Amino acid sequence: MRITGGMMITTLLADLRRAQQRLSTFQNQLASGKRVQRPSDDPVATVDSLRLRARLAEVERLRANAQDARDWLEMTDSALDRATQILQRARELAVRAASGTLPDSSLQAIQAEVQQLQDHLLEVANSTLGDSYLFGGFGTQQPPFVADPASPSGVTYQGINGPIQREVAPGTTLTINVPGDAAFDPAFAALSGLQVALQNRDLQAVSATGIAALDQALDGLLRFRAEVGAKVNRIELGLYRMDEIRVDTEQLLSGVEDADIAETAMRLSVSQAAYRAALMAGARIVQPTLMDFLR
Repeated sequence: MRITGGMMITTLLADLRRAQQRLSTFQNQLASGKRVQRPSDDPVATVDSLRLRARLAEVERLRANAQDARDWLEMTDSALDRATQILQRARELAVRAASGTLPDSSLQAIQAEVQQLQDHLLEVANSTLGDSYLFGGFGTQQPPFVADPASPSGVTYQGINGPIQREVAPGTTLTINVPGDAAFDPAFAALSGLQVALQNRDLQAVSATGIAALDQALDGLLRFRAEVGAKVNRIELGLYRMDEIRVDTEQLLSGVEDADIAETAMRLSVSQAAYRAALMAGARIVQPTLMDFLR
């Protein structure tokens, strides 16, 4: 088979294109730091990359859920702490009043302060995180408690009870809300009962039932705080574990996608030399071919 000048030039151009593609590939890898630029570069690595990126996306979703749940629970604990302080102050006042040694003016002052504590407790029970009420169950967009003089406790609960849940780790879902009526109804009832006893100057009732009701309400708040604290600790452990998973996955992804900079730089240098050699060889081939054509 006779090798013509045209065939030689065609072969030369094909070789130059391949050399240029290799050169461009290594230049892109070096510039981006990524070994896989297109799925065709390494189909197996592409599948692994997609799988690892899906895992990272899932970890980030769960971390966002966990952080949201932690914020909710921490704000809940803060509100329960304030409610606890209110009841503790009310108990101090009840003990003073029950002593039977205070003048009527002091009892009036205690009664007025208990009223202020009731108002403050209503504010705490309607605490929010952003635009969401913490203690209204599913009814997060309206205050769960409203003042109601006709109610024995002085308030009415209008929340919609139900668990607000967050998936905070793989296979782990937590209920993050505390039912407002269970947490606060005993507290409102205790303060209201104390207020009535003080108004009637029934110090026996203050001593016999008022303090006991406050203690019972305090015990309930402390139980809820213990549950909230345990959930926060569980979330913290989950976040720590997910951070470990994220780091491990990012390392695996780096091994799949990232280019070895030193090796890529060496391959780029070799490709540049090969490309220059191909150009020089092509020049020697093309020159006599053109001369033959001119003759």
